[in-house]
Amino acid sequence: MRRVLVELLTDHGVDVSYAVHPVAGRMPGHMNVLLAEANVPYTQLKEMDEVNPEFPQADVALVVGANDVTNPAARRPGNAISGMPVLDVDKAKSVVVIKRSMGHGYAGIDNELYTNPRTGMFFTDAKRGLTELKAAVGEFVG
Repeated sequence: MRRVLVELLTDHGVDVSYAVHPVAGRMPGHMNVLLAEANVPYTQLKEMDEVNPEFPQADVALVVGANDVTNPAARRPGNAISGMPVLDVDKAKSVVVIKRSMGHGYAGIDNELYTNPRTGMFFTDAKRGLTELKAAVGEFVG
């Protein structure tokens, strides 16, 4: 379903990229395998150090299921994830997070991204959320 949403967006002139944190998923490379299974063009996949400088120019960052790897708290000392590299999605003009709950990640701390005023939380599972988002975008660009 991700690919269908991307096709809809790119058909309307939207530049879309994918970013996967190096430790995302159940094992190294897990998310890359899932993207390949979904037929996501490898040319749209960017490494973290390549995509992070692009977030301040991004209109929207769509986050699906991530927690600690998107938490801005990592940039400050004194917490469980201090110094951990994160995807700088909070620097986009707006952020949409698809997640089942406000639950904590592995580190057990709140994700400050979720309470950022530029972040909208969409509480659902990934497949349903992406399906509904695709339908909503389709109606908008109609």
